[in-house]
Amino acid sequence: MKHTYTFIIVFFLMTLSCNKIVAQDIHFTQFDVQAVGLNPGLTGWYKGDIRASAIYRTQWKAIDNKEYRTIGLSFEKQFHHYLNTYNVGIQVINDETGYVGLTTNKVNISGGYSTKINGHSISGGFQIGGVHKSTKTLKYTYDEQFDLGGNNVFNSSLPISETKGEPISYISINAGVAWSYKITKHIEPEIGIALFHINTPQESFYNANYPGTKLGLQKIAHIGGKVTFSNKVYARPLLLYMNQTKATNFLIGGTAHYKISEHLTPYGGILFRYSWISDYDASAFRFGAQYKSFDIGMSYDLNISTLHPATNNRGAFEISITYISKSLHSRFIKIPCDRQ
Repeated sequence: MKHTYTFIIVFFLMTLSCNKIVAQDIHFTQFDVQAVGLNPGLTGWYKGDIRASAIYRTQWKAIDNKEYRTIGLSFEKQFHHYLNTYNVGIQVINDETGYVGLTTNKVNISGGYSTKINGHSISGGFQIGGVHKSTKTLKYTYDEQFDLGGNNVFNSSLPISETKGEPISYISINAGVAWSYKITKHIEPEIGIALFHINTPQESFYNANYPGTKLGLQKIAHIGGKVTFSNKVYARPLLLYMNQTKATNFLIGGTAHYKISEHLTPYGGILFRYSWISDYDASAFRFGAQYKSFDIGMSYDLNISTLHPATNNRGAFEISITYISKSLHSRFIKIPCDRQ
């Protein structure tokens, strides 16, 4: 148990040394639910045969009475060959933000390989993603549509000289690695690193070809694992770092799990999000339960950033469900032998 408490102390000292964070790209508070989207190296990183998950996120409806909504779906499958495992996965994301309806659709296809060497679990993955973005141009408003001399101050039928942006599509190349090792019977850390938009695709609604329209390389590092206190109680610390150009995210927290029976394990926890610009960005409460092969989770963010007057401190709500089937792979290797 001494090693257990040492691990916890070191983990939180590491997080306190980084006291600020922000957001970029599509992200979830329950970031570990959509593992394929967090790190391609986590494709197939679970104990089972297949994994399917779905997550729904809504936030910021208080700002313009139009919620920001994100839906994520993923599916993974393992293929075993002796001690080696080959993994495939797919993730589909739909995201719509605000009044003008900036809509993002993503499809990520992953392939990975994992193995175990001297007790060390190692995994690597490669991912190709297709991205399509568009907006509801009919909801745009322009200066030229304000008719101060007419009966209506705003007249949407007035002609405009602005050029409306066109929908865009591009390919994103991503890759990542993951590692875990059971140090003692109480401690099993997990570390992962991933890179997204390695090819730095161009992202512009006006087909502008200059450096400012290149999508910056996104760097992700995450630390997790399992700390076991008894046969019934264990904790899962969670640490996430994300950086893309000038935006940086840092999320720290964890969940505590209590095993009521062989099939039921409820859990709950808290996470904190920080911003380089505005210190604390949000606090999130997370809870759920594992029942047989299912994991149902919920989280709620309290917005404590400088945006809180507009949101009344209301942030995001998420609900997720994950299913992992039992493994069909035998851990034993049959060795033929002659019988006398």
